[in-house]
Amino acid sequence: MREIEWDDFGKGGNHTDFIYEDFIDPKICDELLKYNEDCTYLQKKPGFIGYSDPTGMPQASERKVSTDMCCHAMLADTEPSLQHYMTELDRVMRNYFTKYEFALIDCAIYPMFNIQTYPANGGYKVWHFERTNNKLALNRHLVWMTYLTDNPDGGTEFYYQSKYYPAKKGSTLIWPADWTHTHRGRVVDEEKAIITGWIEFS
Repeated sequence: MREIEWDDFGKGGNHTDFIYEDFIDPKICDELLKYNEDCTYLQKKPGFIGYSDPTGMPQASERKVSTDMCCHAMLADTEPSLQHYMTELDRVMRNYFTKYEFALIDCAIYPMFNIQTYPANGGYKVWHFERTNNKLALNRHLVWMTYLTDNPDGGTEFYYQSKYYPAKKGSTLIWPADWTHTHRGRVVDEEKAIITGWIEFS
């Protein structure tokens, strides 16, 4: 990270939301959907929120209705669809840091990420943010997400920014993980899918 010089003031622009949108080839989205459908060696589990069970096991909730397949970045070494996607995600991440250079603190893409599918009327229905006091979420710096399906009315709302991003296949968003970017998914009467994960402090 470079130091701020006195004459730098005012050169950072006038940014109000720090949400960045870029685009990935929709063909890669189709590859990921097929991989998710055909994969038999990874478990697909109901989506959950937090760790409310006394045993520490995640609990399903009507607040988030989804089927999640957790992947590891190492799988990109053998799965072409993941390799294609991670290459594109790296490009988008670099573009984010070019636009917001002081966000480039020591950080990296967290190796675990999810492909999430939602049934009709499913979704992450409640306002939430990604960085919490849960030990698994403490180091989250940024969030990334790509819409794998076209759902113009089933995108993402950002509470404090009063912004809505429709779900367009290939549209990729990166935004800060803190409470300032509280968000939720819009519920629609059709299936939809995303791939999502985090950039964490090293």
